[in-house]
Amino acid sequence: MMLKSFRSATAVAMTLLVGSVLSSCGDNGFTSGQGPAFTTGDANRRDGSYDPTVNGAYLTWDLPCDGTTDVPSTTPDGKPVLFIGGGDHVVSKADVANHPIIFSGKVCHASDSKRDIVLVVDVSGSMNDNDPRKGNSCARLRALDQVLQISASGKNNQFAIATFSSAVEVASSRFFDNAQDLYADLSANGNIADVVCAETSGTNYMAGFQEAWNRLSMGRPDGLKEVYFLSDGAPDRGKEGVDLASQLKAGGITIDGKHIKTTIATVMLGNGNDDILKNKIASKTQDGTVLHARADATNLAEILGQLAQNGIQTGYLNYRALTGGDQGNWQRVDLRPYLKDGGFILPSMAVNPSTVGTGIEIRLEYYDRTGQKYVVSGRLIWG
Repeated sequence: MMLKSFRSATAVAMTLLVGSVLSSCGDNGFTSGQGPAFTTGDANRRDGSYDPTVNGAYLTWDLPCDGTTDVPSTTPDGKPVLFIGGGDHVVSKADVANHPIIFSGKVCHASDSKRDIVLVVDVSGSMNDNDPRKGNSCARLRALDQVLQISASGKNNQFAIATFSSAVEVASSRFFDNAQDLYADLSANGNIADVVCAETSGTNYMAGFQEAWNRLSMGRPDGLKEVYFLSDGAPDRGKEGVDLASQLKAGGITIDGKHIKTTIATVMLGNGNDDILKNKIASKTQDGTVLHARADATNLAEILGQLAQNGIQTGYLNYRALTGGDQGNWQRVDLRPYLKDGGFILPSMAVNPSTVGTGIEIRLEYYDRTGQKYVVSGRLIWG
């Protein structure tokens, strides 16, 4: 499988630790203006080592999804790929002492399942403070655009929208497979910002979830059921909707005699109390990760877009030191912030081989949206 697009390893700062002997490292340690070069085999280094004075001097370990070795010799940003796939790989102590390690790779996607997606959007009065309309847009509308763009890239996906305040304000008449027709239906061919960027009265979660139930019941018997619920505050007393959400998650939707479970992802916009959304409504992934996030008007589109990604539901790179006796404790890095077009490249990791006895061990684990688990494991051993 050919690698495609990756997020730059320096785009997000992160510290990776195995005990106290692994630390983050990035391009700032190299002289500005140097190109991504790679050198081998001069009189001062054994053949196959790397020049620490150039920007490309990384030990890059690529983890393709399906065990293939057919990957490019360099990452898209010019870093040479030295190790491919799981299993044992050997590197000299001198090389690992002088060059940071980078993990890159590709996650496997589920077959293109049908997805019936309902977007439930709060238009209560407090949105005037947390997400005011500016012209013909607001953060909520940009977030819907993002989700529809991401999800529409898959086949057989369809969407519905409902807005709520003290009651349901507007809901699409059915599912649609594109934003243009969905927005036209929701706005009665008017201005979609008048619908999504509204600010009216109270906050009735129950009404929002009841309308999500109504829309999902129009879905397909073989389609995954998903709700993305956006609010900026705690619900009105008695309008929490927790029972409805629990029934949805447990398989309350029945189509053609088939009970179908619904995945619910929630976002709290602003500084509102998110206890109910996070702890009583949002679904959990296979490893217990809660499908909930906080956002503000500047990053709402990105946050909601990440929750709606068509790929893995949860995934981690687990790693530990090999000491020759009792091994180090497992630690992990969440893959999701680094995923782009199914590929990832993590910030670099510096290793001190004099305090990490024999090498490092990694285990890449993730679940796709159908619940299938993928595992790639390997060791980098000092030679």
